[in-house]
Amino acid sequence: MDPVKKLFPLMQFWSDLSPRTPAGQMACDEALLRLAGLPVLRLYRWSAPAVTFGYAQRLAVVRSIVGDRPLMRRWSGGGVVDHGSDLTLALAIPSSSEVARGGSSGIYRAIHEALLGAIRSAVPGLRLVTPEECRCGAVCFQSPVQCDIVAGAVKLCGGALRRSREGVLYQGSLVIENPPEQNIPASLSEVCSVFQNTAPVECEARRLEVEKYSLPGWVDLR
Repeated sequence: MDPVKKLFPLMQFWSDLSPRTPAGQMACDEALLRLAGLPVLRLYRWSAPAVTFGYAQRLAVVRSIVGDRPLMRRWSGGGVVDHGSDLTLALAIPSSSEVARGGSSGIYRAIHEALLGAIRSAVPGLRLVTPEECRCGAVCFQSPVQCDIVAGAVKLCGGALRRSREGVLYQGSLVIENPPEQNIPASLSEVCSVFQNTAPVECEARRLEVEKYSLPGWVDLR
């Protein structure tokens, strides 16, 4: 991917202010990918503190780190993320998009390069993590991986991907004070329009919340 070009020629943007449970947030992200005809970016915050963790993580390991705080398994990968003060991003890239046909590492890098440009004015010294700086660990913001966003040695943005037949879902978390949210959509796409198709997504999200994310078997999957 050309880092100078925007990722998408056309994208839709949803600034989602609806209060949701942790299960409801994860269900809405998956529903967005299932129904997105165009790339859609959803930005949202959490109505109460919660912890999410990657699909492949072991619940016992996560519990040993976070104790009895509310937990929710993500559909995407990655480590343990504390939510509360962060800005959370879900980017649904349908399979019809050329971007979705790229390699996962390239997609991840391209998203974070765009975000870097969007938020650089808010924090001096932002850059992407190099391979030599990567650290293994279960806690996302203590374990930078290649192309995460850092300032000095402090990780400020990390994310994870999930591929399905519908396309690619990116779920990310940005932890900076007063992030310039208005810059983010334009950093990703040449043309952005407001996402209008919320009713079908909300309906599918409610179904997924009840039938998948709210079930004990989802959190206890591993």
